[in-house]
Amino acid sequence: MLLSFIIPAYNAAKTLPACLDSVFASGLDSDDFEVIIVDDCSIDNTCALVEHYAQKHANLQLFRQPQNHRQGAARNRGLKEAKGDYITYIDADDLVLDGFSKAWQVAIDTKADMIYGFMEIEKPNGVHIHKLSAVPKSIMTGKEFGDAYCADGVFYYPPSYIYKRSFMERINTRFVEERQHEDRDWLASVLVQAETVAVCPYTTYRYTLNPNSTCHAPRYSTIFDHVASGIRHIDLAKQLRADCPKLSATLYAFGMEEIHHSVRLRNLTKYPWVENRCLYDENHLMPLMKDLKRVCKDNKVHSEVKIVAYWPLLTKIMVLIASPLAHLVRIVKH
Repeated sequence: MLLSFIIPAYNAAKTLPACLDSVFASGLDSDDFEVIIVDDCSIDNTCALVEHYAQKHANLQLFRQPQNHRQGAARNRGLKEAKGDYITYIDADDLVLDGFSKAWQVAIDTKADMIYGFMEIEKPNGVHIHKLSAVPKSIMTGKEFGDAYCADGVFYYPPSYIYKRSFMERINTRFVEERQHEDRDWLASVLVQAETVAVCPYTTYRYTLNPNSTCHAPRYSTIFDHVASGIRHIDLAKQLRADCPKLSATLYAFGMEEIHHSVRLRNLTKYPWVENRCLYDENHLMPLMKDLKRVCKDNKVHSEVKIVAYWPLLTKIMVLIASPLAHLVRIVKH
């Protein structure tokens, strides 16, 4: 069987070498896997670096996006180009660990739709192992697995899994494009459609802290991409209420918190007013406001969320006044 590593890359020249080195040192035979890099219009030397690696590794391919459509689109393109029986998604600033070869063996032995592996997560106070509270004794359906282990965050990280490509093509669940924070609701949606989920109780992947990653970009669009993610979590939670009550409740609570946290005044005043010029552009954010109004109408939400949804002009005035004051307070505090 063949495994496809799919790696989206945007200005990843500094981190990609370590990532690729970890893939090629993972213990898999070079004939058993391919590496697909999807470059999302990088402006550094990411492509030149990949081409240099391709001279040494015949199983490495580079695909270039014609326009920047963010990580979700790059992952979708990677799946389209993949030839493997299984695929896995990797971020260009993370690492594949030795345990990955064991997860690949689980895929070979079980032929499961999804294989879950433990992760190392780099944090300021050290490395945290993201794992299950108890390893299941048998293969489970995705709905069973998600409902049993939702408290362990099994829908948090797409790289935690190896996916059967035929399963992925059959369900045709694609990542949201043009937005950040596209992965958790996607993973929950994919997980509940799996007929078989197997577990590899070894650490297979390391999530590293990268302050320059796109999810940390200081833009208002980032805040509202969180809102869009929260709405998708709430909508999915309602779909799963009957079949996966625990997972549904977890997704609903996560979505509500993500929305409220994002639109608090302290976040809307986080950046100078010049960054706020696109706050209500017609193409990106105004359609989102309609969805936010729907959430406010159908659910009990915090008053701060209602103000943003129903009175955008008032929100804009509040942010205009409060942004310089908040900026001054932060200068004084630091």
